[in-house]
Amino acid sequence: MVVSKGVRVALAGSLINFCFGIFYAWSVFADGLISELGWSKSAAMFPYTLELLVFSVFMVFGGRFQDRFGPRKGLLISGIFTGLALILCALTASPIGVALSFGVIFGSAAAFGYSAVTPAVLSWFPSGRRGMVTGVILMSLGAAALIWAPVINVLIIRVGVLNAFIICGITLFTVIIITSRFIIPAPISDEPEVMEEHHGSFPADGKNEQLWRQIIRKPTFRLLWLMMGLTSGVGFMFIGHLVQIAELNYNIAWGYALVSLFALTNALGRLVGGALCDRIGFINNLKTALFMMIISMLMFFSGLGWQAMVFGTLLLGLSNGSLYTTYPVIVAKAFGLKNFGINYGMIFTSIGIVGSLGPLVAAFLADLTGTYNPAFILGTAAALFCYVLVAKLKKNTMSY
Repeated sequence: MVVSKGVRVALAGSLINFCFGIFYAWSVFADGLISELGWSKSAAMFPYTLELLVFSVFMVFGGRFQDRFGPRKGLLISGIFTGLALILCALTASPIGVALSFGVIFGSAAAFGYSAVTPAVLSWFPSGRRGMVTGVILMSLGAAALIWAPVINVLIIRVGVLNAFIICGITLFTVIIITSRFIIPAPISDEPEVMEEHHGSFPADGKNEQLWRQIIRKPTFRLLWLMMGLTSGVGFMFIGHLVQIAELNYNIAWGYALVSLFALTNALGRLVGGALCDRIGFINNLKTALFMMIISMLMFFSGLGWQAMVFGTLLLGLSNGSLYTTYPVIVAKAFGLKNFGINYGMIFTSIGIVGSLGPLVAAFLADLTGTYNPAFILGTAAALFCYVLVAKLKKNTMSY
């Protein structure tokens, strides 16, 4: 069977995104730091929070680097320094050392790689298939914790958390550098992106190829920036704390399994969300995803037992995955692919400025109150607010 070059690039991009997805399993590392080294919840969560902030900020630089120099150089930088960062976590085993290693070095290096994969893969596919393709390559990012979480848990049990960092670092270093050789961008078509009216309307005269200086003035940019920040904050609030939420609120000792469940549903959400963007449009898909997020928060807050927590985790994973597929689809269709790297990077900064606060705030409230219930209330409020913003986003995208 002959596999097209676009499919080969997509498969390589999926494997690289799988490597970056190790950060979704941070709560397993955090549990090891807490149990083995006696760290507090806040100390164990700070490197993760800092990583989100640095990652989002460096998405701008990584996106610009990809637009100017192509994906391979960015991926080479990413492979070297993400692997090195995890190794340094073991060599500098203190809250400050791990924060600098994972939060700063890993976060910035991962941004250079992540910003290189999506535009390179999307360049091989027509507009009508980009939702599905985005879902496929981001599915591996969401599914990563499905494998990383139990693997890291086994490594921590057998060799300790510090050696687990070293093994994972060597793995990322090797896989990303080798796989980056297969990431080749296709020539970007000058044909304009056109969408049917019920999907959201964009210009049909080529004006959608816009620079970041232009898009930051548009209401669509501001709405996407705020929505991405708030929804990612809700997602990260729970991704980084699932093991601790299971222990503290539900007396469950198998919280790492919930990390894997979240990863599975997150991956499925990215795939299904991409398909739905192509089929029913991003507005309807946003509404569906946000509704699931609201229900998931209510399930966590209900205190109805482990069944409610499992169901809430399932819904949150589906919602989070679907949203992460939808945002780049909107950016590509609204502002074009020519400057996709930096344009998406500008919107992605919301994750660092707004979204990264989620896990740190949840940790602070849990240390203060002894429960994660305040975090569930904040998550519900944020999701409801974003649901209201969807109507305004629809109005602005229809008025281009």
